[in-house]
Amino acid sequence: MSIITRFLIVASLSAAGAMGGLYFSKRLKTRASYYEALVDFINHTLTQVKFRKDPIKKIMQSFIDLGETPLNKNLLEYIAVDTPNSLSLSRGVLKTGEIEEIKQFLVSIGTLDSQTQIFELEAYKEKFNHILVVANEKKRIFGGMYVKLGFFAGLALGIIVI
Repeated sequence: MSIITRFLIVASLSAAGAMGGLYFSKRLKTRASYYEALVDFINHTLTQVKFRKDPIKKIMQSFIDLGETPLNKNLLEYIAVDTPNSLSLSRGVLKTGEIEEIKQFLVSIGTLDSQTQIFELEAYKEKFNHILVVANEKKRIFGGMYVKLGFFAGLALGIIVI
């Protein structure tokens, strides 16, 4: 095996490892973006409930129209169902327990009087804001590490292979 072939094997395995690390880093970023969009959605909904009192599906559509977020897919899934209790959300980058919490949150919107709904939205906002802070911290700590770790794992595998 020539030196160029060995170099190409090591370089390609290093690049593959870095791409794997980039994938996991992007998942952390998307998860943080999801919760950021969720907090923004709650703020948007609070404004609507306090002042306009539009139906929940109209509020969701107006939030979707503001721009592309990772949350939009789940909001569109909510809008598409006739009865909120039959709602099935795609998980995406969230854990199973987290998507169930989001489902519970979405199903609860629009079922209470205004004052109780505002109180519940504030409670969910605080809860999701805490998760957002943790997700941003994990993204900051582990985001770059995954790429570097993937690169070095690929490099090590390439050295072992040759």
